[in-house]
Amino acid sequence: MPWLITTVAAWVILILLIDLKQLKYTFWSGLFALLCQLIIDNMAVHLHLYEFKFTIAKIIHSALFFTVGAPFAIGILFAQTYPKNRLMRLIDIIVSTVLFFIMEYALNFIGALRYIHWGYLYSIPIDILALMSMGNLITIFKLAPWMRKGNA
Repeated sequence: MPWLITTVAAWVILILLIDLKQLKYTFWSGLFALLCQLIIDNMAVHLHLYEFKFTIAKIIHSALFFTVGAPFAIGILFAQTYPKNRLMRLIDIIVSTVLFFIMEYALNFIGALRYIHWGYLYSIPIDILALMSMGNLITIFKLAPWMRKGNA
């Protein structure tokens, strides 16, 4: 049930904040975030670093409802709000990492995520690198609205 709740919360936030005119671009960032999450979690579960509990359905060792919820929605919103200013990009990554940390802590606290050979602090560099990679993808493919002509 906790995974379904995270999905519903993520989709409510996404629906409230999404710019539908930009979705044909920002969708790809959401897909990239979803794929990153699946790859990282698949490796972590395979290596017995942590495991998912209370899953209704799984996709490649990950909680399906989490995968199609938070990572996908955050990826879309990250591209939609990706700042021009480099300092603001750094602040965006730090704030997003803190939010991921809080969500992971809460999921671990309620028992939906069980650490085996993992700790909270290990996730911080993973989150930072994933967000930096997503920023590179956004820049390379011009997924942020301000990066395309006529959207300045």
